Amino acid sequence: MISFSLLRRLETDAIQAIRTLSAFGRLGSLQSAAQQIQIARAAKAIDLNLGFTLPTRLREDPGSRVVERNFHVGCFACSADNSDNISQLTYSVLIGELKSPDLNVARKFHFDFEPATARNQAESKPTYHLQLCGKLSPHHKNAGYEEEHINHLLPSWSQPRIPVQPTSLILVLNWLFMEFGSEQPVINARTEPRWRSLVREAERAVLKPYYESCASFLSAAANEDFSFYSKGLYEEH
Repeated sequence: MISFSLLRRLETDAIQAIRTLSAFGRLGSLQSAAQQIQIARAAKAIDLNLGFTLPTRLREDPGSRVVERNFHVGCFACSADNSDNISQLTYSVLIGELKSPDLNVARKFHFDFEPATARNQAESKPTYHLQLCGKLSPHHKNAGYEEEHINHLLPSWSQPRIPVQPTSLILVLNWLFMEFGSEQPVINARTEPRWRSLVREAERAVLKPYYESCASFLSAAANEDFSFYSKGLYEEH
């Protein structure tokens, strides 16, 4: 995992891009949400949430009409005591069926980084994983969501935890733009040159070391007797 200070800079650059790039002007609620966020240059923790709507067109929508849907993308990160290491990192995603004030939740999940040194060794868990649903954050509750809005997703279930690649705020947002971005305002934002440059920077910082580590494990003769899933992804001892 990258250092906390590098993560803080990547997240700050992502927020600044949304605030200032003209391509995000037609995604007004996202730009407005970014305007409310401040990440201190020397912050030892990051706790932010972007609540916004996107024009979406899903094959399941009646008549293939454009539907404005609620999205909430959050990041919580903190550094280990007296170090630049990340001790906890979570990216949450909540997707509503429709636009506010409708609070019906269609999807809720989060991406976690949990280092092996910080978790219960008696419980197998991928270091980088996707977990379905999970609890509501204070940001969600401030937006009006209550337990009744997610009970159908079984928030008390903590498993399965699905191994995934590491991510960052701009990578999560860019992925959502790709998945839900069939409409021109979203396409314009995703293909804006400065935004694309920041995505590539995050990919190099976050993904390149991860995949190099995976390739190194899989190619090392010393690891022939070990499962990549158990030793590489779950970091079991």
